[in-house]
Amino acid sequence: MSPIRPRITTALLAGCVLASASSTAEETHYRASLYLWGAGIEGETARGADLDVGFDTLIRNLDLTFMGALEARRGPWTLIGDVVYLNVSAEGGATLPIGDGPRVDAELGTKGWILDLSGAYRLVERERLQLDLLAGVRRLDLEIDFSNTIPGTRERRASQGAWDLIGGLRGRITLDQRWSLPWRVDLGAGQSDLAWQALGGISYRREALAVSLLYRHLAWSFDDDERLDHIRFSGPVLAASWHF
Repeated sequence: MSPIRPRITTALLAGCVLASASSTAEETHYRASLYLWGAGIEGETARGADLDVGFDTLIRNLDLTFMGALEARRGPWTLIGDVVYLNVSAEGGATLPIGDGPRVDAELGTKGWILDLSGAYRLVERERLQLDLLAGVRRLDLEIDFSNTIPGTRERRASQGAWDLIGGLRGRITLDQRWSLPWRVDLGAGQSDLAWQALGGISYRREALAVSLLYRHLAWSFDDDERLDHIRFSGPVLAASWHF
């Protein structure tokens, strides 16, 4: 056998191994999540109506909801989409000013959605620590109806929509092969004066399935002439995520 042929064969095998390793390193990995966010809703309209709906009230009066997220990661880059849709009709949980007199309780209807679209770049990749830089957009589209049973008063409605640019950091502290501490902070502005979020908790992963218990706070502030002065969603999150 020619001595050149084994060398060519060895070179081809080495090239295949390197190409396979490079391809594996650049594979796209996905994570799909469904979650229940036990969020209480707090806010105030420019006309002085207040809303303060606890999660217990919200879950009893929930008409429809969807909460989910999808991530796609390739190398150091990740694309992230997160959506929350709520449709709630609750008795109580809001108050209305009646002229210059006292405030009265009101029934509350809330319908809207929150959409996050962002990209992340991995800044730190270590055995116990991962850190990403985030940038993206957040959309709020919310409609709130207030009504009461006092004769001579009318139903009030406050609606608010806003697109905001956001930036921040997210990371994960790995405790062992199964347990980790994920977190995220971001803030931004655009059609709102300020939009910000803080999230953190603990996660347990076994093979392709991960279960997380987190706390999430999401808030917006608006100009005085807007229909909503501010709105806040905050509460615990129970999430199930599939890695594939």
